[in-house]
Amino acid sequence: MTLIPSFFASLLTLLLSLLLGAATSQAADPLARAALQSKRTLYVGQEVLVDVDVLVPNYFLQPPQFPPIDLPGAIVTLQDGQALNLNETIDGTAYSGIRRTYVVTPQRAGAFALPPAEIPFGYAAVPGQVSQGRVAIPPLRFSVQAAPGAEGGPGVVAAKVSVTQELDQDPSKLSAGDTLVRTITVRAEGMRAMMIPEPDLPAPDGVRIYHRDPSLSDETDRNGQAVAGIRKDVVSYLFADPGTYVLQAIELSWFDPATEKNQSAGTPEVTVTVAPALASPPAIAPPASPSDEPPFDWLRLVAVVVGALATGLVLALLARGLSRLEARWAERRSQQRQSEEAYFRHVVDACNDGSPSGIEKAIDAWSRKAGIAPLQSWLGRFADEETLKAYNAHLQVIYGVPTACESLATTSVLLAGLGKARIAWLAAAGKNRKAPESPALPPLNPVEYARRKSKLNRPGFAGDPNS
Repeated sequence: MTLIPSFFASLLTLLLSLLLGAATSQAADPLARAALQSKRTLYVGQEVLVDVDVLVPNYFLQPPQFPPIDLPGAIVTLQDGQALNLNETIDGTAYSGIRRTYVVTPQRAGAFALPPAEIPFGYAAVPGQVSQGRVAIPPLRFSVQAAPGAEGGPGVVAAKVSVTQELDQDPSKLSAGDTLVRTITVRAEGMRAMMIPEPDLPAPDGVRIYHRDPSLSDETDRNGQAVAGIRKDVVSYLFADPGTYVLQAIELSWFDPATEKNQSAGTPEVTVTVAPALASPPAIAPPASPSDEPPFDWLRLVAVVVGALATGLVLALLARGLSRLEARWAERRSQQRQSEEAYFRHVVDACNDGSPSGIEKAIDAWSRKAGIAPLQSWLGRFADEETLKAYNAHLQVIYGVPTACESLATTSVLLAGLGKARIAWLAAAGKNRKAPESPALPPLNPVEYARRKSKLNRPGFAGDPNS
């Protein structure tokens, strides 16, 4: 008997949960709404601001995409700047919203209604999951009437309008042929620059006028919202003849929807005084008559030609001499790099480096260059006992089975002994430092070997090892 009441209690709880979930899901659907910012009478040419809000439960995961709106008889644009974020609680449910503003500028009087348009977005119907949503803009309706004095056209409807002008120079100090540049700037609060009409700028009789393309810009606040439209018109007046001219005043009538009054703004007329052009000498003097021209100076022409040829010859000789000096210098440098003294410097560098293989390569190259190979015999003639011992120790490191690396002391003794032996060898060669005998092994390049051999056999060759 106790199971039946328990069953009915569970069923009742389940039904209540389903009903509560259905009610919650129905109350938590996304929604859209539209409203006019202005509650006053709307006029043709006035900027009508329409706020469109999109609200979703929880929060957005993809921002709403507000579509363009095509409204016959009006110009509709989406207001620039940042969107407004909203947070509201509706029927106990927390909503997040985004508001964008459409700017509707009616071009005729009558009734208007926003056409149906859908706004897609993504939101968190279930936290952490993206749900795609779509809402329709409500069909907002409003009426527009013509502004007083507009004569059927859109007119200028703004909160405030100012008109200024600038001249690039004093209009009372012009001469015939001068140009005067006039800049007209119109600033209209609560109106886009593209809606400001072009000012009437006629040219006086006998004056040419040139119009530049107007400059349109919108002044915005720190939130990026449009505050005023600015239009700049630049014209140039060309006064070809002297006289007095009057440039027409600029006047712009506008209607203020806040005060519901017509007002006007403008600039005064400009009186221009143009004086006759001042007589000035021609920029280029007329050519002299043929009878006044001096005879052609052939002697001067010959002197110029001879001077040019002499200068060219001197430059050519200088270039040739410099080329020969450069070649001799290069040859001298090459001889120095290939001299016995240069090869011995490689021995000194190798000993200072301390690498046994490097020392052996440098000593071998130097002995071949100096023509004193085999080196053992040469050391027996010119080196002392300590140098021979150091050299034998060095050979033991290179070709024997060394127990340790060659010591720094042995390398120093070897280098010092080679230096002393070299000095003794050079002294024995005589004051002229005759060239040493040919190396025991010929060079790898037979052409170089033949050239050096012919040089050694040449009469009068001193054989200086430092050359």
